[in-house]
Amino acid sequence: MNVQYLSNENGERTGVYISLKDWEDIQKRLGETDFWDELPDHVKDGIDRAQKQAMAGQTKPHDEVMAKYSKYL
Repeated sequence: MNVQYLSNENGERTGVYISLKDWEDIQKRLGETDFWDELPDHVKDGIDRAQKQAMAGQTKPHDEVMAKYSKYL
C-alpha cells in the first residue's frame, strides 16, 4: 500500500491519501456499513429535526447558548 500524507502550512499531518484500489480493499475487509443504519430511530429523528430547524434559520449563536447553559457544565 502506497500511503501519502497531507499536511498543513505548519507541516503537521492532517490527512492521508491512499489509492482507490487500496480504499476498496479496506472497505471489503471491514464491511461496508453506514453508521446511519446503526443509529436508533429516535436519534435519526432528532438529527432530522435539527437539520430542518437549521435550514429554517432556527438556530442560536454559540455564545448565546453558552451564556445560558454554561452553569450546567
